Amino acid sequence: MIQLIRADCNRLQKSRAFFLCLTGMLLLASALMAVQATAMDYTVPLSRVVFLPLSLYGLAAAAFVGVFVGTDFSDGVIRNKLIAAKTRSGIVLSHILTSCIACTCVYAVTTFFSLGVGSVFFENDVTAGAFIRFFLLGIGMSAATGCLFSVAALVCGDKTSAVIWCLGIACFMLFLCLHTNGLLVQTEYKDGALNPHYVGGFRRALYGVLHDLNPYGQAAQLSAWEVWNPMRAVVCNLLWITGMSSLGCILFRRKDVK
Repeated sequence: MIQLIRADCNRLQKSRAFFLCLTGMLLLASALMAVQATAMDYTVPLSRVVFLPLSLYGLAAAAFVGVFVGTDFSDGVIRNKLIAAKTRSGIVLSHILTSCIACTCVYAVTTFFSLGVGSVFFENDVTAGAFIRFFLLGIGMSAATGCLFSVAALVCGDKTSAVIWCLGIACFMLFLCLHTNGLLVQTEYKDGALNPHYVGGFRRALYGVLHDLNPYGQAAQLSAWEVWNPMRAVVCNLLWITGMSSLGCILFRRKDVK
């Protein structure tokens, strides 16, 4: 398995899809900061822009992982790995680990780029403790994202299907996040009257869990500089990583690789 991980990491260093994803996220971060700096008629705090690129991070990660993992099938490399690997689980875990590393690198570089450039143009209201806490939560979100899309791409079995399914899953998570976030940000009272759109009780708790289970929901909270339940977010990320890793190993063992 160590050899598989080394081979995948070497391929990652030469992957045009990886550097295209990273470049796209940096351009997105630059564009969003330019909009915030020029189009707003009020002073924008730094906390507003540090994690703002995460709004499209899921789509970028989906496209990259779909291409990166799917290339193994389209180039026939997967058959060589089946011969060299002792178990199919080793192939799955190698892809998952490499995808998690790649997604975390894209997230970290984009975040530090936004922090560094943003500190020049925006009012600095970011404390070291808060940034470290949110940044670490983002690492967990990135790893869960990479794990999810890696397993989806492995199950698909070819690059085109992998990209389509990963982007489809990312779009579904985005729309689900918009729905749950729109409900959870509603206050009980609005303009001195009961808010008819407010959701409370068990339904609010359920929507909160769904929001944290969704990596896009966590990204939305980070971009707003407000994570409602950090421990629940950590648990959800661990569930994604362990659950998808186990499911990926089970499904890939049964897959007929041609």
